[in-house]
Amino acid sequence: MAGLYFNRPMPHGGKLVERVITDRTIAKKYLAACTKYCAFYDIKPTLHYKRGVPVRNVYREIMSVCYGFFSPVEGSMTSAELESVLSKRRLLSGWVFPYPILFDISREDYKKLGVSEGDRLILRLKGKPFAMLDIEEIYEIDPEELANRTFGSPETNPEVVREKFDDKHPGWVIYRSHQPIILAGKYTIINEPIFKPPFDRFWLPPRKCREVMEKRGWRTAIAHQTRNVPHVGHEHLMKNAAYTGDVEPCHGILVNAIIGVKRRGDYPDEAILEAHEAVNKYGYIKPERHMVTFTLWDMRYGNPLESLLHGIIRQNMGCTHHMFGRDHAAVGEYYDSYATQILWLKGIPSYGFDKPVNEVEGGLLIRPQNMREFWYCPVCKEMAYSENCNHTKEKEKLSGSLIRGLVAEGVQPPVVIMRPEVFKVVVKWWKKFNYPFVNERYVQRKEEELEVDLPDLD
Repeated sequence: MAGLYFNRPMPHGGKLVERVITDRTIAKKYLAACTKYCAFYDIKPTLHYKRGVPVRNVYREIMSVCYGFFSPVEGSMTSAELESVLSKRRLLSGWVFPYPILFDISREDYKKLGVSEGDRLILRLKGKPFAMLDIEEIYEIDPEELANRTFGSPETNPEVVREKFDDKHPGWVIYRSHQPIILAGKYTIINEPIFKPPFDRFWLPPRKCREVMEKRGWRTAIAHQTRNVPHVGHEHLMKNAAYTGDVEPCHGILVNAIIGVKRRGDYPDEAILEAHEAVNKYGYIKPERHMVTFTLWDMRYGNPLESLLHGIIRQNMGCTHHMFGRDHAAVGEYYDSYATQILWLKGIPSYGFDKPVNEVEGGLLIRPQNMREFWYCPVCKEMAYSENCNHTKEKEKLSGSLIRGLVAEGVQPPVVIMRPEVFKVVVKWWKKFNYPFVNERYVQRKEEELEVDLPDLD
């Protein structure tokens, strides 16, 4: 087992999925061959089934599949694959995977397309050819059943689920808002998108990420999952996990932000990336040991299930370890606060894991670094790790709501809570979007613009 600490783990499933045609001459030939014989479909956002606002764009899943973030998944799941994931949290090949990955369309669009199994569908993004879907199967789902089975319930998953999932849970809403017709098959990107600033600075797909780690000499790399700008507690969490935890010495920290539609009150994606960059840019962590990247994914807020996907993504990117804290990737009170750590330390039998997920067949090789919390101690007048400070009664938890409340009023949080350079990044994007946090206006704008542009392919 010790060898895993100093050897980059193989990608989940044994090899990286890479389904991107980078030679434009070849891509043009594919497109020319398809012009007469293939159907074309313009990718549409998934809209909230009640409110009509964007909650997902499948283009992000296609990108993450084709660049290998979700290896070994290669496309939209067949009905048998979907059932295997929902019932066992495993692909048909036996490899662990937590979520349905589906290309869904409405019945009306299906009738208009007139496609059948064996056909090739050209997917357009922003009106331009983007990817191919080779259709293996067409089937129908019940979106509400899909949402319920994806996350479980207090009855079916009593070890960790505390409340029934509903409209207040963003991930449940995403699956509930799926259209009923599923086109299953492999994706291939034929027109590589060009990322807009600031996303272009942080785009590092798995193969490239592994190469950078090798160049830097990172034999051990610990992943930090984020959907937020960093406060000082996050910074201390990274340092403690990487430099004083079980992974010693840790050569580098990979910050991997989730970029896509988020819940109201989260920070804009652009601010998240540049704020984490500020942590190394201004010397709070050495740039040589800290790298900021992102994954395209409309977050499901699935706590232990989300941690499985995070582990898969970061293992594919080359990380040896992953830090998991309290309420990992959670929203509300749906899960036990330490559900993710329970999964990685003991397993959760009702989700199909009677042992930790890196001890089961088809499981992950990345290792967990389970963390407690950082607090502000007014007696010590500094940040304190929850197990290392004796002033239990005086401890003050770093409340995200409190920090957001200060930011919303234009008040710079104290330096013991947020670095001034991080606050400046928040203000920069506040001026751009006229509000410091995600709201429906930002989500609508993001859907109209997306993170990418596509070059002409004709």
